[in-house]
Amino acid sequence: MGGSALAAFAPAQVATSQEPGRGKFNTQKGEHMADEILKEKIRRARLAGPKTVTDDATVAEMDAQGNLVVLHQGNNNWICLPGNENIIGDVPMALDPMGMQWFKDIRARKPKPTNTSPGLIYMLCGATQRSLTDPFDSTSPPIPIGPHWMILWPFEAKAAGLGTVMRDAGTMVMFAGTPWAHLHICGSPWDGNEYHPGDRAIRTLTYARP
Repeated sequence: MGGSALAAFAPAQVATSQEPGRGKFNTQKGEHMADEILKEKIRRARLAGPKTVTDDATVAEMDAQGNLVVLHQGNNNWICLPGNENIIGDVPMALDPMGMQWFKDIRARKPKPTNTSPGLIYMLCGATQRSLTDPFDSTSPPIPIGPHWMILWPFEAKAAGLGTVMRDAGTMVMFAGTPWAHLHICGSPWDGNEYHPGDRAIRTLTYARP
């Protein structure tokens, strides 16, 4: 992990003027705008995952070479990326170390991921992507996907009894049948009502297709 926020957000060069103080004012305005952009990127990145991990996470951006440019140094092993709203698939996310390894591998278009244990990626701001089956599709119309999180390990849909169709709730195997197959879980792990000692159990029978 390298780089610095100052290098990434140096204010744009502003044309100077003969008027006293004009150039200084514009430069200060540029610095203020850069500070506001930086704050917004950090805020957006931290919305990607649970506060219990994102509040203390490092916030960074990834450059074209796959290197991380740190915007804010954290003190746990999570990294949050703010994403770019103008690029399909470049969305806010929070990644643990194995999740980051998986993410770097797929960005590099490696034959298969190299994480040695399951990784986690949160995308609680939702996402857009080109395909649910082809990890390297770059031409299909974008698909909107709601808030979700992922367990990055090669799940086999049929063997696990899991589906491969996106829904607004539940779990599916994304990129099924490829080395990039992983568990895609809609919603947040903090959704739902908490149970407490003394709560009365109510049995509810429901039917779902196998």
